[in-house]
Amino acid sequence: MERSSSAAILTAMLLLTIASPLASAAVSVSLSANPTAQEATTDDDAEYDIIVTNDGDEDISVSLSTQQGNDCNGFSSSLDTFQVSVNEGESETVKLTVTVNDQADGDCETTVNAQATGGLGSPASDDVTVTTTAGDGGGLYSVKLTTDEQLKTYDGDSTESDSVVWDVEVENNGEQQANVQLEMTSDSDCESDTLDATVDPQVLQLDPEDKETVEVTVDVPDGSSTEAGDHCFILKATVTNDPNAADQAEDNITLTLKIPERKECEPDLQFTSHSLDPGASATNSFEVENIGNTEWTVTANAQAQDSEHDISGWIDFDSPLSKLLSEPGGSQDSHTFTFSVTPDDSVESGTQVGIKIQGRAGTSVGCEQILTVTVGQSHEASMTLSKNKLSNVEPGSSDTVSVQITNRGNGMETMSIGATGLPPGWQISFSQTSVTIGSSHSGNNKETVTAEVFVPEDASAAEDTVITFTVGRGGGSTPYDTKDLTVSVAARHSVTTSILSAQQTGKTGQTVQFPIDVTNSGNIQDTFKLLACDPGDQTGCNSPMWESSFSDSQGNTITQIVLNPGQMQTVFLDILVEGEEDADSASVLARIAIYGSTESDEHTLSVVVSNYNYAMAISPQSPGEVPDQIEATLPPGGSMIAAFWVENTGDYPGGDNAVITVTGMESSVLRTITVEGVEIEGTMTLGMGERALVEVQLEVLEGVANGVAGVVKVSASSEKNTAQSTSVNIIVEVRTIHDLRFTLEGEDEQTAEYPDKAYFTLYITNHGNIAEDVEVISSESLRGWAVNVDFDEFELEPGSTKEVQVSVTPPSDLLDDDTYLFTVTVQPEGLAVAGEPIDLTVTSEMPSTFIGLSEEMAQALVYGSIVLGAILVIVLFFRSRSENRRIAEALENQFED
Repeated sequence: MERSSSAAILTAMLLLTIASPLASAAVSVSLSANPTAQEATTDDDAEYDIIVTNDGDEDISVSLSTQQGNDCNGFSSSLDTFQVSVNEGESETVKLTVTVNDQADGDCETTVNAQATGGLGSPASDDVTVTTTAGDGGGLYSVKLTTDEQLKTYDGDSTESDSVVWDVEVENNGEQQANVQLEMTSDSDCESDTLDATVDPQVLQLDPEDKETVEVTVDVPDGSSTEAGDHCFILKATVTNDPNAADQAEDNITLTLKIPERKECEPDLQFTSHSLDPGASATNSFEVENIGNTEWTVTANAQAQDSEHDISGWIDFDSPLSKLLSEPGGSQDSHTFTFSVTPDDSVESGTQVGIKIQGRAGTSVGCEQILTVTVGQSHEASMTLSKNKLSNVEPGSSDTVSVQITNRGNGMETMSIGATGLPPGWQISFSQTSVTIGSSHSGNNKETVTAEVFVPEDASAAEDTVITFTVGRGGGSTPYDTKDLTVSVAARHSVTTSILSAQQTGKTGQTVQFPIDVTNSGNIQDTFKLLACDPGDQTGCNSPMWESSFSDSQGNTITQIVLNPGQMQTVFLDILVEGEEDADSASVLARIAIYGSTESDEHTLSVVVSNYNYAMAISPQSPGEVPDQIEATLPPGGSMIAAFWVENTGDYPGGDNAVITVTGMESSVLRTITVEGVEIEGTMTLGMGERALVEVQLEVLEGVANGVAGVVKVSASSEKNTAQSTSVNIIVEVRTIHDLRFTLEGEDEQTAEYPDKAYFTLYITNHGNIAEDVEVISSESLRGWAVNVDFDEFELEPGSTKEVQVSVTPPSDLLDDDTYLFTVTVQPEGLAVAGEPIDLTVTSEMPSTFIGLSEEMAQALVYGSIVLGAILVIVLFFRSRSENRRIAEALENQFED
């Protein structure tokens, strides 16, 4: 193919590359010949170097064939091979031989065709044509140039000055001695604009059939940085002693130096290292500058320095991923790629991973720089339970489950194990509350602990309890994993009943009520049967002697009740008094039984006919705005005493027993009942119309939270008529009150004569409801003033008062009147927000006399000091004058001598 045609194709390919810098890999092949024209004789064949160049992005396989023109009678051509493989950016040379016979005449064009195929791109083709001229050969004057290698590929890798040398054989194939002139020349099809060639020697004298070798040297001053491509040189030999001056015998040979494309770049990373946790990202940039010898398309790429590390997905380059670089020195000879770095946890925590950030030319590396990424630690774990449910755990017992923790992070870690969702009273005991486990890459990343679940005696069986196990880093952070354990409690049926009195009285035809407190002391909701039976019946539950039934607090007749675990309800056994004579009586067995079980509780109650009334009344000793209500605010651990009058309002002359009950806030408040300082169990005897003062002490348990509130009911009833009672409600609020107050005796400003002290007296009273550790704090002393508190720390009970004296001392070096302002604060220890401050002022005045003297004496002392000073000055003056005179006389005598 002619040089102009090849140049047109290369120009088109360059324009296509600029327009589409991100084009995918393509198959491309180009052919060139060296030389492109030659003479052949029957003695000497014409030989051509056919250069197959892969200028695409893929390794290719090339099939070659030849075709001769129509005017080629007597010419034949052959290739030394018809199949070659050419790597990307490289060339291969195939020898084309054209022979002639006696019938050959004129010129013959031989075309070599190439068909190239590659891995990704479409097939490509190219061709080149050479011209062979049939010559006569020999004669009187003739010269022939030959060389073993007309095409040389520069193989230097230095950018410094270098040279390439051809050995060319010059042969006198004429019949006469020949004077041969050698010179380098060029034509439009073979020239090099950037390189120069020389021949040595330039003149030869050869006898017929003599041969001599000359050297053609091409200087390559820039070495491998020389412009890539084919550089063509023509060596011409002329027989200068040929008498035919118009057509002297000559020969020429074409020498081609191929400078391979050097696609290299200078890399520059913005940051050469990053320290990142898995999943965290950092941005970076990679600048490449073309230091090769051609323009080329650079593609950004990242590759692990160590093949053991998989960095897939770690590096994400921003678009565009490829860029055409102009030749060095051009305006587009550099480009900056930006990218992000996001490591994963596929390597052990603390591992330094080297990443090659590359600028590639196809599959070859133009330049690269190492980016070091130090991988931090990822935190992840999973949890599995040996079983997901514990079934029918007996109240008051425990059961166990195994918990396996798997560290899925990339570093050894200490993890905390916990549990949430525990009902009150439930407990979990772990064999270990924390475990240290190796990373997911260590092969030792599992640990098993045992969890023992303790179920309290009062655990409810009404519904399953779901306990959530957690594993995490502790400190309230979000857990890595959770698993739920369902616990079902074995059902336990139990009933507890209580009565205030087992015997009551009533008039004929009256219905007497016995209050019975029924409590579901089991752990599951149950239905309770209410049975009134004949106490003497051993076979079942026959009706009692007198008509009996049960009712609720609204008076409705009931036969059963439904209670949740721990729930209590008061029911009434109603007995109709059927006896007519005084002291007639009957007994009834009250049986409370649980449906579907053998659990029951029972009481034998009796009613005696009486025509008297039995009743008790209760009222506060010191009633407030609401007669039957008392309000109390107590701190945790605080207590109070409430006094009540209990009076027998019945008419039985023999007196009666009063039943006193205190109910409400049982879990928060302790209660004690005393009469005249003696603790009673809740029952006392009162004569008809008699009353007694009863004291009820309430004590809030330590640990009860502020804000808890409730009602404590104090009730009184006759032991023989417990259904009728009166009560007083104590409204209890648990709240700590800090309330320290003080009063100042006298004014808050005082004046004292220097150096006397000033005194302030404070009276501090605790108006709160808790004993306080009191602090008396004064502001910081300034300018030498000192403040002293005689009692700066002490304990003060609620309602108590303490006298505190504050003394103020002026500075020791005071020279003039001075006023000092300071603050005294009274507060509970460590609780400044509950403190109360007061501002105080002290003025220290200098005394009216000077160091204790009267004004007249002080004035005389001043005048005397002035006179004494004047006399001293005069004495010193005359003494100095006399001394000067003696010195002058001594000097004068010395000069006379």
